[in-house]
Amino acid sequence: MKNWSVLIILWYASINSIVAQDIITLHTGKQLKAKIVHLDAKDVTFIPENQPDTFRIARNEVNTLHYRSGIAIQLSENGVLVPGKYSSGGISDSLFLRGVADASNYYKGYRSAKIGTLIGSIYFPLGLIPAIACSSAPPKRENLDYRDEELMRNPSYFSGYTEKAHEIKRKKVWQGFAIGTGIFFGIMVFSSGVAISTF
Repeated sequence: MKNWSVLIILWYASINSIVAQDIITLHTGKQLKAKIVHLDAKDVTFIPENQPDTFRIARNEVNTLHYRSGIAIQLSENGVLVPGKYSSGGISDSLFLRGVADASNYYKGYRSAKIGTLIGSIYFPLGLIPAIACSSAPPKRENLDYRDEELMRNPSYFSGYTEKAHEIKRKKVWQGFAIGTGIFFGIMVFSSGVAISTF
């Protein structure tokens, strides 16, 4: 009898774990049972319960995200983030903000892109091509330098970290381009000065 009761409890727990869903609570009070796929500055991407298709809903329509893991994220009232602006006054998403802060502290994967662009920019204007390509490409996952794999599985933290890392990479790449271009024009000025002095 005890064995049967244990089996029933285990079966019930397994059914609950399968049925458990993420829940999206809207400002209207309506709740959507779904699998939350991605959270970004404008939208929440999700797969509704019992449906195969992916949908998006504007972030400013969402009040709270409840993940099946137990994590709950309260979004800001207006829900819209200004790219590159991460002040806590505009965002009440603490995991997004933590991702932004961690990227600021840990992400150093931009160095090869910055140095490559700097070297390429010495051959102006050819250096403009790699500068545009490098700055527009998000950092590869292996170059993100994140410290916590578990946190990176959270869509909100992942969005905050990767968006900030891309912002840092863009700034560093164009900084490298500016330095390389400055070296190019410095060489040109120096060369023209030497050429004039020889006459």
